[in-house]
Amino acid sequence: MINDDTETFDEVGSDAGIGEVLLALGGRLTRLQTEILAGLDQSLTIRQYRILSRVGSGHTSLTALCKLAHRNPSTMSESVDKMVTRGFLIRGTSDTSRRTMRLALTPLGVEARDAARRALEKFAAELTAGLPAEMCSPLLPALRRIYFDTQGHLDNR
Repeated sequence: MINDDTETFDEVGSDAGIGEVLLALGGRLTRLQTEILAGLDQSLTIRQYRILSRVGSGHTSLTALCKLAHRNPSTMSESVDKMVTRGFLIRGTSDTSRRTMRLALTPLGVEARDAARRALEKFAAELTAGLPAEMCSPLLPALRRIYFDTQGHLDNR
């Protein structure tokens, strides 16, 4: 739908259903997250932030990262290579198998991940700051259900 302001295009009109609104909202939130992460002292992409978070929480093999991100090994390997080059990650070998690569955060990687987490937590708080509690109470379970149902669509691919 094109508003009266011809400079603005909004794909969500007054007749949009909840699915259409969620898809449009997802795109806007991704764009804002992208801008927030790019504006940090140690700029990150969303994918890089997720890798740092997952490695930090114990998913240290390339295979585990691929599975969590639903990405193929070559794509994930390329992302990891860039992060090693930037000094966010180091590679080592697994204690149980010398053929298995183990990833770990460097101090710079921990710093970048934590700064990104703080910035995104601040953004999330700002998104919901104006919502009354009576609106949040039913909305949160519904959004969680959609989130986890969406995970099922990813798992089936």
